[in-house]
Amino acid sequence: MYQVAVEQALGIYRDLGYRLGQVNALTNLGDVRRLTGEFPAAAQALEEALGIARDLGDRNGQANALSSLGDVRLTGEFPAAARNLEEALAIYRDLGDRGGEVTALNERGTLHLASGELAESERSHQQALELARAIASSWDEAHALAGLGRCAMVGRAAEAEDKLRQALEIFERIGAAEVADVAAELEALLSTMGKA
Repeated sequence: MYQVAVEQALGIYRDLGYRLGQVNALTNLGDVRRLTGEFPAAAQALEEALGIARDLGDRNGQANALSSLGDVRLTGEFPAAARNLEEALAIYRDLGDRGGEVTALNERGTLHLASGELAESERSHQQALELARAIASSWDEAHALAGLGRCAMVGRAAEAEDKLRQALEIFERIGAAEVADVAAELEALLSTMGKA
């Protein structure tokens, strides 16, 4: 339903020739397609958004498209994902967009963990945690805690349990969609620890 609305908005923006609206709609469409597992279609929408944003000199639009494109490429295109996320992070920092910065840091942490770079993952999630707390972003704080918990699963089960519990508590409090996934991760961890 949401995807249909975004596609309709994109059509209207194209009819009007309103390119900034197209950037935003294409980025949202890319995010929706990523969440529904349509990765090639998501990448296509995001690359189009990025191209238009670059043509317009819209740095915020560029950063948003790059950040989302980095997310899409976490499905296996790690070098490209790293380039996208680093570029997004640099733009967010340049613009002073701390919300964008914390999101990119958490995404970078996810990338490093998927790449087997545990220390880099922890460093990114720790930076995200500190920034999320500084800007009072509960959702980003919970993501950072969950990322740190995943990093600690390698040899530090008690710390992993603590971080995942903290993340789960925040996600539950704010009614986030991530509750089920983090609860399942925590349950699996407790099972391996003989606590389930």
